[in-house]
Amino acid sequence: MKGPYERLKYDLRRVWACPLCQHRERTAGSVTSCLCHCQAKVEPAQRQMMKLVEDGCRRLLPRAVVTIPEDAAPEDY
Repeated sequence: MKGPYERLKYDLRRVWACPLCQHRERTAGSVTSCLCHCQAKVEPAQRQMMKLVEDGCRRLLPRAVVTIPEDAAPEDY
């Protein structure tokens, strides 16, 4: 069994974007289609589905912290 760190190391979510209002939404990897909230009052035959923007497993790397010495001149970095 994997520990809690293994669950957080990989981003397994999908990113969807609405073609009408450009709303973005993150869902689980098991979601195969998504409707935007702006399509709630539109007839079902005329609704537009959200487009898949990002998909797949991505390894999340820790962010690097860059420190600049206080005595460094602006030209040094």
